[in-house]
Amino acid sequence: MAAIPTAFLESMHNLLGEEFAPFHDSLHAIPTSGLRVNTLKITPSRLYERLPYHLSPLPWTHSGFEILDEPLEDVPSPGNHPYHASGLYYLQEPSAIAVAELVKPKPGESILDLCAAPGGKSTHLAALMQNQGLLVANETHTQRAWELAANLERWGVTSTVITNETPKRLADHLGGVFDRVLVDAPCSGEGMFRKDHTARSEWTPELVRSCALRQKKILEQAARLVKPAGWLVYSTCTFNSIENETVIAGFLHQDKEFTLVKINPSFGFDSGHPEWVSEGTHLPELNHTVRIWPHHSRGEGHFIALLQRKGVDIDHEQRYSTNPKSAKLPGSDFLQQKLSHRNLTGQDLKLIRNFDQENLVNDPLNLIDHSHHLLVAGSYVYRVPNRLPGLHGLRVIHPGWWLGTLKQSQGSGKTRFEPAHSLALALQVDQVKRSLNLPVSSREITSYLHGSELDYPGSEGWTLVAVDDFPLGWGKASAGRLKNAYPRGLRRL
Repeated sequence: MAAIPTAFLESMHNLLGEEFAPFHDSLHAIPTSGLRVNTLKITPSRLYERLPYHLSPLPWTHSGFEILDEPLEDVPSPGNHPYHASGLYYLQEPSAIAVAELVKPKPGESILDLCAAPGGKSTHLAALMQNQGLLVANETHTQRAWELAANLERWGVTSTVITNETPKRLADHLGGVFDRVLVDAPCSGEGMFRKDHTARSEWTPELVRSCALRQKKILEQAARLVKPAGWLVYSTCTFNSIENETVIAGFLHQDKEFTLVKINPSFGFDSGHPEWVSEGTHLPELNHTVRIWPHHSRGEGHFIALLQRKGVDIDHEQRYSTNPKSAKLPGSDFLQQKLSHRNLTGQDLKLIRNFDQENLVNDPLNLIDHSHHLLVAGSYVYRVPNRLPGLHGLRVIHPGWWLGTLKQSQGSGKTRFEPAHSLALALQVDQVKRSLNLPVSSREITSYLHGSELDYPGSEGWTLVAVDDFPLGWGKASAGRLKNAYPRGLRRL
């Protein structure tokens, strides 16, 4: 691995003084790794009992663990375990898990994760919201936005919209409609030096300054998306003051609508340092922010600031459309140019209801009372979250919960409905009429994840394949065999 940049060490020595020696030693220690339990699917205690790893609970969250040792030789790595494929946990660096806990989203709120890929903090927010309300997960880079979509799909989210936009375009289109906005800002990545060769090799003082300029611009747009009395959380995974306290100080000088809210520096967190800001007026309230250091806490490194917008929240009904029939449909330039984007026809709805009646139990799609919340983008069928703001004109990856695809059969030209992987991962075994539930140690689980067909003596039709009662994906039963419908891009070679 590349050496830690000398200029970085010199700058940290100037900041830390006597604390520099233990900090420097920590940079050469073994990196920390962790996992966070998907509380939408399982409790932390139940998963802890099931996993074959040496785990230690993290103090700043009830759903996170540090992974203490490498797994035994005959045990799959955490990223290759079937429970990971079923979305029971997310592999996440321990200090990063603290961020969403400080956002504190509530079920039913409208939340924006502005710089969301690859999805660690978005999945955490969705779990804390209990899949209730609206979570908009945004990523500016298209390829990373699809990676974000895959992780949210595996998590089993049902009230999330995934966008691929710049912060400015989101702010211009939406304005202040969100209860809470998270800016996990792109940064120089100093907190990842223990584990990331690229972060070490790419770091320069010029990178730090350019990151700070970018962060300032993102934060300015993020502020426009917060409604009165709403919350704005800024975080980085870097140590220097230029991208942290100085960015926050500059923002507060410019935007008088926001005030810093004190974060309790518990769990070994360190208060922010107003004295490290060399430009502008001294702001003692910068000590309300916190920094996570690798020589103080069980994590790599993070900086977190919590801000609140002044004012009084107006009634929700004035901000959100609760009647999709009268509101503009969510859409995007891409969807408008490449795909049709419309409400469901009667025939579309009949196909979906037929699938529901033939394969599901107790209407988990809410088709009986909420069919008007469904729409079609191209051939994809979505259930749109309630209180969705108008997304017309924005680039949207998924405008809601992707239920499945309307496909035309070759030859006959008839249209059929095929369920999406995201539908399977958000269901429970008792919500389907046919399931193949396999133990985690079975050879069939390995075969299924590789894309192989399986024996299945049950009735014909769409069948949910599960590991220890937790869905993995679909198969289609016919003549004693289960044709594998696990997505090709996820199959293990």
